[in-house]
Amino acid sequence: MWSKVLPPISVAGLLAANLFAQTTVGPHHPGLYVPPSNSYIIDPAETPVVLEFGSARLDDVQSQLDAARAANPTSPIVLTLTGTYWVKSSPLTLPSETSLVLYGTIEAAPDATATSLISVTNQSKVAIAGGILEGNFANLAGIDVEASGKVNLDAVTIRNTGKDGILLSGNGNTVFDSGSAITRCEVSGARGNGITVDSITQALVLDNFIHDNAGAGIQLSSAHTSVVNNSIVRNDAGIISDANNNLISDNNLQHNKNAGVQLTSTSSSTALLRNIVADNEGTGIDFDGASNLVYDNTLANQTNLTDHSSSNWVVARGAPIAATTSQYFYPPTIDNQHASPIMNGMGRTDVTVNSGDIADVQQAYSTAQQQNPNNVIVLHLNGDFTLDGSSPLTLGSYTAVILNGTIHVTSKTVAQAITAANPSSFIAISGGTIDLGGLKMEGITFPSTTMADIDQVTVINGGVRDTRSGGGMIHLQHGSGYSILFRNTVDESGGRCIWTQESSMHYVVMENQLSNCNMDAVDFDSSTSNSFAIGNISTDNLRYGVFVEQSDSYDKIYGTVTTTQGIGGTQGHGVGVYNNATSSGTRGITNGNVVFSNLSNDVNNGFRVGSIATASGGVAESAHTYMFNNIATNNLGEGILFDTQFPASIDNYFSQMVLSGNKVDLKDQSSNGAAPPDFFNPKSAVNLALNAPVMASSTATGSNPANAVDGLAFTDWISGDDGLNSWLTVDLGSSVSFQRVILKRGLAGLLSLFSLQASDDGVNFHDIHGGFAGLGPLQTFRFAPVTARYLRVRIFGFGPADLREVGVFPE
Repeated sequence: MWSKVLPPISVAGLLAANLFAQTTVGPHHPGLYVPPSNSYIIDPAETPVVLEFGSARLDDVQSQLDAARAANPTSPIVLTLTGTYWVKSSPLTLPSETSLVLYGTIEAAPDATATSLISVTNQSKVAIAGGILEGNFANLAGIDVEASGKVNLDAVTIRNTGKDGILLSGNGNTVFDSGSAITRCEVSGARGNGITVDSITQALVLDNFIHDNAGAGIQLSSAHTSVVNNSIVRNDAGIISDANNNLISDNNLQHNKNAGVQLTSTSSSTALLRNIVADNEGTGIDFDGASNLVYDNTLANQTNLTDHSSSNWVVARGAPIAATTSQYFYPPTIDNQHASPIMNGMGRTDVTVNSGDIADVQQAYSTAQQQNPNNVIVLHLNGDFTLDGSSPLTLGSYTAVILNGTIHVTSKTVAQAITAANPSSFIAISGGTIDLGGLKMEGITFPSTTMADIDQVTVINGGVRDTRSGGGMIHLQHGSGYSILFRNTVDESGGRCIWTQESSMHYVVMENQLSNCNMDAVDFDSSTSNSFAIGNISTDNLRYGVFVEQSDSYDKIYGTVTTTQGIGGTQGHGVGVYNNATSSGTRGITNGNVVFSNLSNDVNNGFRVGSIATASGGVAESAHTYMFNNIATNNLGEGILFDTQFPASIDNYFSQMVLSGNKVDLKDQSSNGAAPPDFFNPKSAVNLALNAPVMASSTATGSNPANAVDGLAFTDWISGDDGLNSWLTVDLGSSVSFQRVILKRGLAGLLSLFSLQASDDGVNFHDIHGGFAGLGPLQTFRFAPVTARYLRVRIFGFGPADLREVGVFPE
């Protein structure tokens, strides 16, 4: 169905990239988005209409595009533009099922009166890839999408618009089947916002460089949207969010004039995770609204956080945060055993127990609670402890446990090693090992805890992987607000590694190492909703890497790596979105979940959307699943298994999936009135230099020549001591034809001049662009077609060379 990634990327490299992401903060190199090479756009039986233009008037392009759509109302259209096109009174208007591949430039004329350079209105399945949109500060937007859905914008450079650079607007924040993505774009110089996302659900904003705009970098007025892995710098504000159920994570927000991130009074249930928010002139995070979360961000501003709402949550990690209004929690962890206050308005009492029996620990802890009823109890457990009695260690509210040692369970007289009062709130456990001794039981079970924080705990030996016993090694149920499971390790269980069960709790399950469980690495079960599974590693688990099931809604899953290579790859699944009627009734729909940028390698099937009934008369349905740019490789079954049943299983949508080496790429078994899966795999602009091998004359400390060909405009290569006469050489892999080179320059190299050279052997180079050229941050070089294997960019400057991106294009 789909062929391999261009250029080829090894599974080992993808695994390494994901592991790298777990050890850094902010935008992660390489980017999340992997350009696929697609064999079809919408349907295997399609015959695309191909339109190609070099030098032409834009109104002539529009006329032929409109005629092609009228003559072919259901066929996908691929429109390729390689020249320079001027917008005056009307934008280029794209109809449904059209992929624009732009190698050239669309530019505003001096007297332009159009409202945008490109317009999409009341359409579906529209894509724009590559090229440059130059606004020339005319009073227009770059790309204006209105009342549309399933729109993909990739690797477009948008500059100097009088309005927003990109406006993506759908049909409302409660209308689904609209999943859209903005990836790898660079937006700068807008007199409005860089990107506005408004009135749309399930949008993705990934890997973009949004800088030097007069308005916000991103105005987020949409629901169930993920803003991930972007660099957002030198705007009026970084991100302004005023809607609900959004995820803002792994972004770099620096040097913005006002807030790095502003959550307004109308925002709700939005999580800010793992962002770098630094050097903003105003507040780092201006925090209002309801039921929002700040966790594990790097903050370095004159004022890091201004909080306005007592219903928000701030969980500090690494350093305290001044958050006097929010529900604040700063539990000490195994790697940060601080002595600071843990909660607003409460003192702390530290209790240390060195080895012994858990019954003795319980006695010391209970005494401390009784004597200090208004304090947070910090329980330090050092050494080896034995649990062989009839009761687990039972924790109450306002408790932090630091385990610097091991709890050994020696008797199956308890159901779990550690539990909590029911109900309870604000309980943290960090560090150490819970060794269940091969007994079929759970390690940590909280039956109803609001704000549980389980951090860097290892739970092992809870049964045998190949014999199912059920349960979960870490098991959270019920409660409200947020609970966090971060960087834990689980190994060997007859049940699940991590198991969640509750619709009103937001779970953050992030960067856990999970292996050898009979069931799932992460099981989002029993209506788990508005929760996040991010960057988890699933190794040799027999069921799923992440299982989103049984009436789950609006969960967001990304960065998961799943493999069962160690056990032959014949079992297990990567990420599944699923519903199962186990009785004769109708189970609530598994609805509106988003799964993007995950990798499944050597499992049975990579990605599954399913719903079945295992009881006579039962009805189970899965709907509005959006799977975007996930990678399934070398799976012994299907890359994608689609097996929904019953009529409400509708609008399950796959876009830009990357499938290679699977026994079967796609199996569709929809039945009993379920709608078949929907697809949109638009063409990418082919950049011959993307992820190609590179060599440099020198490289500054901390830089990397590969940054210049990674497709990310926010990473750069900076030369070393030979900045006056430096070079970067790109190996295109074989002798290929190209006729366009685009250079994006970083701030350090703006005074440099450039020349371009080509070579067949990497030793003897000849000029392909005569003389010097190159003032300004963006340079496009067009020349007669050249056939060569190597491109060299020579830089002559008054300081170090600084290249953010080198693009080499066949057209």
